[in-house]
Formats: sequence, structure tokens, C-alpha cells
Amino acid sequence: MINLVVSKHTNPYWNLACEEYLTYNKNIKTPIFFLWQNQNTIVVGRNQNAYSEINIEKANANNVTIVRRNTGGGTVYQDLGNICFSLIVENDQKSINENFQRTLSPIVEFLRSKNLNANFSGRNDIEIDGFKVSGNAQLKTNDRVLQHGTLLYDVDLSKINDYLIVDRTKMESKKIASVSSRVANISALLEEPKDLEKFISELKDYYLKNQDIQEIELTPEEVAIIDKLAEEKYATWEWTFGKNTTFAKTAKVYLPNKGLLEIRFTTSEGYITEIKFYGDFLGYLGTENLEKILVGQKYEKATITNVIRHLNIAEIFGDTFEIDDITNLLF
Repeated sequence: MINLVVSKHTNPYWNLACEEYLTYNKNIKTPIFFLWQNQNTIVVGRNQNAYSEINIEKANANNVTIVRRNTGGGTVYQDLGNICFSLIVENDQKSINENFQRTLSPIVEFLRSKNLNANFSGRNDIEIDGFKVSGNAQLKTNDRVLQHGTLLYDVDLSKINDYLIVDRTKMESKKIASVSSRVANISALLEEPKDLEKFISELKDYYLKNQDIQEIELTPEEVAIIDKLAEEKYATWEWTFGKNTTFAKTAKVYLPNKGLLEIRFTTSEGYITEIKFYGDFLGYLGTENLEKILVGQKYEKATITNVIRHLNIAEIFGDTFEIDDITNLLF
């Protein structure tokens, strides 16, 4: 018996909260297959520093939701052309690779049934003719394994280069010109592209064929639990940005007619712990008071901008300096 849950939401906070609830819910003993989609979203891996993975200013300007998931792996962009799937099964102590192979085999077989040359690739990908169309990640509890992934069906791939900052080392090791050159939409590879809803329906039927299926409707009480988890965990700055935001950084820029500005700072769990300004700028007040005020502040552009706005930047750095000169370098 497989329990099927299809999300009616496109809010990533809610969908990730629902996935977590289904993973830890002891009342459902048999495997769960969860299908969902997120609207205009960047999802950060559990172990990543969001600030080093995302062009946050551009994402915020375009109202992109940024959220952290419970599993490892890399940062991904998702829109309604993307299909998310989760399989929650009993933890039978198999290896990570064995679990990937077990849960993804039906997906690969489904793609092959559409005359697509689909294969496993790397640690956790599915590729078609060398193009990545699916990335996957995994979480183990004492009792269960959560295996989830994405299928790029008709995603706006231009957004990937717009919003994501990719480690050049990884790209160069794979000899890739850009992130978007490595990925492709399944719809573009099909001989006869289908409507997304029809594709999802066919995937669901193929994945669950030859098995007893029971579609689950969440109760109002369960929905309330998920709503609370979405609000108190996934929608919080502390979960998405504060977690794993511990680093040291040095940034330097020469601003014409203003001077050289260098900032060295460290953060811990998303808060500035040390900061020092250097340069040949012409302010006469000194930077010590600004540095003292910034220590302990949340490492978030809106917060820092608000703090600096209450100070006289001209006295500190010189008549021609503006707040953006400071915050652009910090972020």
C-alpha cells in the first residue's frame, strides 16, 4: 500500500512543512508518495550558507521566496514548471546510494518509456543525453528515509543564472560554461511535449502502477499543525538565513572620487560578531562608533541599511559617500 498526498499549495514554506510532518508522523506506517510544486522559489540545502549561494538582492527585488530545506545538496531555483516529489519509506538501513537507486528507478524507467535516454549520473542526478533534469537529496531518521527530488519540465532556466551564485571550482571541474548550460527541460527533449498537468498525471500513474494506492486528505487538525510549522520554522529568517551563516569575509573596492574602502568582518549564526573598516576615505569622525553599533546586528541588508541610516555617513567616510556604498560592499 502506498499513500498518495498531492499538495494543493504552491507556497514552499507550507510544502516543506507538510513534507516534514509526513516524514515524522507515526500514524502513517506505509510508504508515502508526496507530489508538490513551488512558485518562484529558491531552495537552499540544509548545510549551505544562503549568502554565498544566492544573489539575494536580485531575488528580493523579484519577490522570489527563499527557503531552506531539511536535506543536503545544492541550491535550486523552482517555479511552476518544476515538479517536486517525495517518497517516505521505512528505514531499512540501506546505503544512501542504494536508496537513491531504489526510489529513482521508477522515475528513470518512466522517462525511458517516453523514448528519452535517461540515466543516473553523479551522486544524485538524473540526466537525459548529458543534460541534468533531476536533482535529489535524502534525509534519514531512526525509523524512516525521506527521498525527494525535482523534475525540470518547463522551468524558466534563465532564472538560474540570474539568482544563483555557483562555485567556479565545481563548474571548472566539470568544464561547464554556466549552470543553465548543464540543465534542460524535459518538455524540450520530448518528441511530443505534453501539458504539464498531463505529464504529472502520467508520472503518478507510472510510479504507482501495480501497487495499492490510497490518496490521503489531510484533516483540518493536521493542516493546522503544518500551518504552524510553516510559520514558526520555514518562514523564519533564523532557519533560512541564520543557520550556517558563520563566516569571515574581506571585501574591497575603489570608488572614484570617494576613495578606497575595505571591510573585514565575521558573522556567527547570522549575526555580525566583528567588523572593521579600512581605506583612504576623507571622513573625519572615524569608524569606531559605526563598528561598535554594527556588532551584534543581524547580517541582513535591510537591517544594516536601517542602522546606517541613523548615522551621518559624510562625517564617517566623506561628503560623497552614500549608504549603498557600504551595504553593497557588505553584501
